[in-house]
Amino acid sequence: MILLALFLCGLTSSWADPRVIEPPLRVDMPPPEGSGRILTRNVVTTFVTMPVDHFDPLNKDTFQMRFMYNEVFFGGNGSPVFILVGGEWNIAPGWLLAGNMFQMASENNGFIIYTEHRYYGQSLPYQNFTTENLRFLNVDQALADLAYFIRDVVRTQERFANSKIILYGGSYAANMVLWFKQRYPHLVEGVVASSGPILAKVDFTGYLEVVHEAFQLEGGDQCIAIIRQGIEDTVTAMQTEEGRKLLEKNYRLCSPLNYDNKYDLGYFSGLISWTFSNSVQSARPGTLLNICNNFKNNAYGSTPMEQVGGYIAASRGITTCWTILYDDLVNIYSGNTNSRAWYYQTCTEYGYFQTTPKIGTVFDPLIWLDVDFYVDICKKAYDPKFDEAFVYNAADRVNTVFGGLEPDVNNTINIHGYIDPWRALGVYEQDLKESSPTYTVPRASHCFDMQSWHATDTIRISQIQQRARTIVAGWLS
Repeated sequence: MILLALFLCGLTSSWADPRVIEPPLRVDMPPPEGSGRILTRNVVTTFVTMPVDHFDPLNKDTFQMRFMYNEVFFGGNGSPVFILVGGEWNIAPGWLLAGNMFQMASENNGFIIYTEHRYYGQSLPYQNFTTENLRFLNVDQALADLAYFIRDVVRTQERFANSKIILYGGSYAANMVLWFKQRYPHLVEGVVASSGPILAKVDFTGYLEVVHEAFQLEGGDQCIAIIRQGIEDTVTAMQTEEGRKLLEKNYRLCSPLNYDNKYDLGYFSGLISWTFSNSVQSARPGTLLNICNNFKNNAYGSTPMEQVGGYIAASRGITTCWTILYDDLVNIYSGNTNSRAWYYQTCTEYGYFQTTPKIGTVFDPLIWLDVDFYVDICKKAYDPKFDEAFVYNAADRVNTVFGGLEPDVNNTINIHGYIDPWRALGVYEQDLKESSPTYTVPRASHCFDMQSWHATDTIRISQIQQRARTIVAGWLS
């Protein structure tokens, strides 16, 4: 009998979906749609030797920073240089073959460059991401990398000696280009910042508040009512043995949750909220409406809780079952990966922890998704010293240094999508300055303006992309 139980347990594990779902703290930046079908022979990949520590002259350590370039449009000596700034992802040649910056370069005879951020992709100061080795992973060093690159790589070439330089960045890299214009204004003519969450914030309830609002705007009250009831029924089901069995069935869990472990419940809460978040953050006009229509038409199930579980399974591509263990999530951040590098930056600089709101959103009942949940990962994955006080102090330091929601910049374009959850940490309701306009676009989400034209784009989306190109052309004239 024991052997049979062990066999069945092993069989269940072999059927389980092995994926671990991460919180949507880190943004990947896949190239524009269709760019993969374009020949990449015009894109050259190379490396530059970069100091590991720009601020300690006694530290002579270096690493190889990757960058790519495309000179197909370059008009010769003095023509502009466009630099797409990499963030917490691997750079890819597709961004030098399509997208709004590519279009800007085409219209202005520009040279195009894409830089990779230290500790991401192939730009690795150290192969082993110990907490000690990660100490040089911060935005101060990354901005200095860009300054060094512009001064010692770009400007040293005769053909670029008199060229105006434009930076373009999305998400965290949008922060970087704004902050670069503030810290090194003499090195660039202007910058375009797409969806920049420039306010460091630890208890970031605004993220899920925008997710709620986005589904409300796109799908209406009926959609919100179904989601709300499904989540409320899920939390209620945790209170009884019968309810727990139904919950585990509806959410396709291979084994019962540990209902006595608040971190396992936090991870399960994240499974729910992060799936809705991902749908919103990557939304194009019409995609959230399609999801809401599926809810209204019972496409995901027959009861509200079954519908929420079915939506998660459909969104995540789950065909069997999966296991929800908090320790598995923590282990994701133990390797030499982009995920470990970025979570380190959230612990030591930004917070950005997408916690449960308390203002009546559909996510309010998921009370286990709190600051303690996210900070516990900081302590377990990196150092016990990375406690709440440390994380709050780190975020305060970033806001003090860079000005929070009041950066002192000129010649910047600040762009947000209204249904982008990250706009809650950006300036989206007013211009930064007279010379630094802000544009916030209805029905648009994260970094929408960086993309190439898409059939679902609204007129307003296309207008803002064109407006950015017009302003940049004015800077260059």
